[in-house]
Amino acid sequence: MNVLIINGSGSIGSELVKVSKKRGYNTIYTSKTKSENHSKTCIHWNYDGSNSVKELFKEVKSRFSELSAVANCLGSILIKPGHLTSEAEFDHTLDINLKSSFYILKEAIPMMRKNGGNILFFSSAAAKIGLVNHEAIAAAKSGVEGLVKSAAATYAKNNITINALALGLVESNLSKNMVSNPISLEMSKKMHSLGRIGSPQSVIKVAGELLYNTDSWITGTTFRIDGGLSTTKLAS
Repeated sequence: MNVLIINGSGSIGSELVKVSKKRGYNTIYTSKTKSENHSKTCIHWNYDGSNSVKELFKEVKSRFSELSAVANCLGSILIKPGHLTSEAEFDHTLDINLKSSFYILKEAIPMMRKNGGNILFFSSAAAKIGLVNHEAIAAAKSGVEGLVKSAAATYAKNNITINALALGLVESNLSKNMVSNPISLEMSKKMHSLGRIGSPQSVIKVAGELLYNTDSWITGTTFRIDGGLSTTKLAS
């Protein structure tokens, strides 16, 4: 199995890389920072629009003739009311979350058409439930979920599954500013019905099943791993 993990140096991406390598799969991952293993498994790469994705896949194709699994672990968190969100901030949020997924899908599909494969994207609880000050990220992640459903229908004939995980607050590089603030952290815990935020390990079990199962019967689905944030409400 040939696997590509985009942003495989991030908190969740690095866990996916560990699982992939542990299972003995041929694994390539991207990182914004240079690595001593650059020539072997890590590609030094930074997302910068559609052309950067094309360049990435040129490199991938030089190593693999086809792909079995692709995960896009790029993302951002912007918590800001809509009227205070600048055009640049909105564009960046759409770009890093939604447009990157579309461009990656576009390049990955030709490498999967022959033998099928699995593609995994990431959404947010904010796409399901209205959360204060989440207008930009909710718009972007809702787009990801729409992309998943339509693409899953389009490429089912090629035995390609396309799914997403919608997360609550997970302790990661992206959330470190929130998690490191005791007041913000306690508020976040109370928003999740289980009373705690997530960890990368709590996400990986489901992510691994969707990404590495070669006989999956699941496609076009967004699974919500959010501690009950988007689906339950505690009695006051």
